[in-house]
Amino acid sequence: MKLTKQDFELALPVGISAHDEVYEAVSPAIATALDNYCSMLLGDVGIKRVTESEEDSQLKRNFNMLVCIDGFLSVFRQLDLVLTPTGFGIVSNDTISPASKQRVDALEGSLRTALCRARAMTVHLLRSAEWGGTAAARNFIRYIFTEHYFFFNPQATASLSYQDWLNMQPAIVDTDEQLRLRFGDEQVDDLLDAYRCSDHDRLTPYASVLQLCCDFTSRWSTMGKSALATPQYRRLVREIESDSTTYALYHGSEAYKAAHVEPFANTKESSAFVFNA
Repeated sequence: MKLTKQDFELALPVGISAHDEVYEAVSPAIATALDNYCSMLLGDVGIKRVTESEEDSQLKRNFNMLVCIDGFLSVFRQLDLVLTPTGFGIVSNDTISPASKQRVDALEGSLRTALCRARAMTVHLLRSAEWGGTAAARNFIRYIFTEHYFFFNPQATASLSYQDWLNMQPAIVDTDEQLRLRFGDEQVDDLLDAYRCSDHDRLTPYASVLQLCCDFTSRWSTMGKSALATPQYRRLVREIESDSTTYALYHGSEAYKAAHVEPFANTKESSAFVFNA
């Protein structure tokens, strides 16, 4: 796998240049990013999927974009960039000044957001029975509320940025812990495994609960623990509690027993009944 100047320019429209100096300056970093993503994200299964995909396939386009943006971001502050409405170049003489820090900061922000979106789409498109069982899949899809859902769900807006995604992380981690405490690790792990493997047979009955988990996470991000009192969470509990077949892992778990402990009732007939004075 090798990414060309054309791949770079397609991935970063701002990277269009009549000369090769920009691509040449960035290409070593792109090569490093390619090696990293092949190892950490794709693995043998993913590499096969990407290399066998059509050139204009969504998977290949988004993976190329991910690698090029990541490589560019790792070095672009070391370059004396000249930004124009149609692209950029590198300062080559004393009569041209590099772009202002404000414009470079703005470029970085937009590229980091584009990186998140490209990563989200790449991971989403890699989901399959083969890739979903790998360590890479478990690493890149750690929670039910995914990067892809954040940027591409029907309620998402184009204004969402990488900073918004970073700000969402505490709520994602907190709700994952809450789901595991309430429904058990086995049930949550199976929900995640079904999603990673894009397993239609499991995803179809899981669909409503997966959506409710995402809704619950969104509410937690604005309400904190008060989200436990919302209709979204109450409906989530009802859905799982009422279906012992689909959610058998929960119904047979210690989490289920803990949620259904019978309260101790002290009556007059009890041998250890104590009369209040």
